[in-house]
Amino acid sequence: MRKGERTRVKIEDVAFGGDGVARVDDFVLFVPGCVDADEVDVEVVDIKKNYGKGRVIDVVNPSPFRALPPCPYYGLCGGCSMQHISYPHQLELKKRQIEEALKRIAGIDSVPVGPVIPSPEPWGWRGKAEFHVAGKEGKQRKAGMMATKSHQIVEIERCMIMEESINCKLKNFRAALRDNSLGFLGERQIVWADQPGEPPVALFTGKGKPPDIPRVVSEKRMTVPGGGFFQANIFLAERLVEQVIAKASLSGGETVVDLYGGSGLFSIFLGSRAGFLFSVESNAEASRCARMNLDRCGFTGAVCYNGDVGDILKDKFVVPKRNVDVAVLDPPREGCNPGVIEALASCEPERVVYVSCNPATQARDIKILVHNGYLLESIQPFDMFPQTAHIEAAALLTNNRGT
Repeated sequence: MRKGERTRVKIEDVAFGGDGVARVDDFVLFVPGCVDADEVDVEVVDIKKNYGKGRVIDVVNPSPFRALPPCPYYGLCGGCSMQHISYPHQLELKKRQIEEALKRIAGIDSVPVGPVIPSPEPWGWRGKAEFHVAGKEGKQRKAGMMATKSHQIVEIERCMIMEESINCKLKNFRAALRDNSLGFLGERQIVWADQPGEPPVALFTGKGKPPDIPRVVSEKRMTVPGGGFFQANIFLAERLVEQVIAKASLSGGETVVDLYGGSGLFSIFLGSRAGFLFSVESNAEASRCARMNLDRCGFTGAVCYNGDVGDILKDKFVVPKRNVDVAVLDPPREGCNPGVIEALASCEPERVVYVSCNPATQARDIKILVHNGYLLESIQPFDMFPQTAHIEAAALLTNNRGT
């Protein structure tokens, strides 16, 4: 194929990331904005060694899985990539993508992946937003989301996947930018959703460290850093915690290590079920909040380590041969450093609960654990990110060395 060439293709699948997949004489062509069973006319816009990229010129015969995107910014804003796909089919695609990642990367053919738990609300689910700000002081300043595959900003009035209090704050923030009443000169603005029963979360537009933010999950009140991470979906955080608790299967006397423990979301629920609890987190602010949250819940005996996860595992557990019965991991999108997985395997926990928002890196790390004597028992996906290409999954692996 040649760049600029036009052709008609049948979309066979949707790849992780949201692009449709077609084949022309065994040459793979990725086409954004498509869904399997679409027949489309495309123009080839880029050619690589093993694949090409195309753009849709016309949808000749639409797939039965195609939906009408309700957002006026869809296709311009880079925040969503699946609004053109019916929500039930989004769930089927995401389950399939997890299965394919495990087969292709981890070499696991019999994949125990459960049906994706849907978001109770496929819109208005996001509890935290990070808007980009550009332009000079006064009326030229604008706030919005990054355009698709671009550094340009799409100025938006309302984002349909955001909880509505975020949209109200965005409206006020944009107005204040225009009249320069804030004196805000930053390039990004974090906005948190309000929560029922809690005071409204004010916008922080000053310099320095933003104030801590309250979050509530299953009636437990948590403190998280204003600039830090928290589970995005306000409707599914509780279900994710329940799944981690179930997979950890604690009886009351186990030593539990919560790796990449963040502000302690899993730790505060595991603390009452464990004999000894250790939280390990590289971010100092998140680790500080984890200590506060555990103390608030009465788990003053829990230990919070702050530093490189791999180094702490080696220094505090592998070298002194400290017992670990259950490990919970919730690493960032890039997954674990290989040294973390190797160190964890050296601790020989009976169960490993691995939470991830990236099927590829999760499959890569699961492969290492399987190589070190672990058996993948099950994976439970959660659609924490409706309308986007992202998917969360909680995997359970058990120590299979003695069998």
